[in-house]
Amino acid sequence: MENSTQTAVNELVRLLGGTTWTRTTSSCTGKWSGTTDYGILIDGHIHLFVSNGMAGFEPRVREWIASFKTFQVKKDYYLELLRVQARRDNATAISEGLYPVHVLDIGIVSPEASDGFYYFYPYVLIEVNGLHYKHLTSNFGCAIFRDFLAEWIKARNAKTTTTAGGVDNPDFIFCNVRFDSRNGMYRIQ
Repeated sequence: MENSTQTAVNELVRLLGGTTWTRTTSSCTGKWSGTTDYGILIDGHIHLFVSNGMAGFEPRVREWIASFKTFQVKKDYYLELLRVQARRDNATAISEGLYPVHVLDIGIVSPEASDGFYYFYPYVLIEVNGLHYKHLTSNFGCAIFRDFLAEWIKARNAKTTTTAGGVDNPDFIFCNVRFDSRNGMYRIQ
């Protein structure tokens, strides 16, 4: 591994609150046979997949560093956007007999996550009917990592309120989508 790659991984691990790391490898099978997946193991227990092949390893790590730094700078702005949206969503929710949602915080690192996938994933800490949890969707995650949250919210509001996939009995609305706080979906586990 090149020095610049090691330096980048050191910076990412430090930003994520880790202290040590090792590079991991896993030989691929099937149509990917002959290639290798590379990742990093942070502090001996958090595994992050980085890339298939080393060519994309350092660029991906540097992309994550940039996203993390952008998040740190814009966190308060993002939080305010989401709180304004929650007020809009709550008006719709109340008219439908659903619970209001309260945006408590946002983040992108969850040390308690049971899976490396959720360890480094944008979330919104919400309260619904007295229950606090880290809510996430892939679209929200992309909007944070790619720094287009305002545009994403605007696009969501241009559509009719929808119900998230797999949700049968919604009890709140977030970003113009109905969710169920009781079913364990759309949350960090």
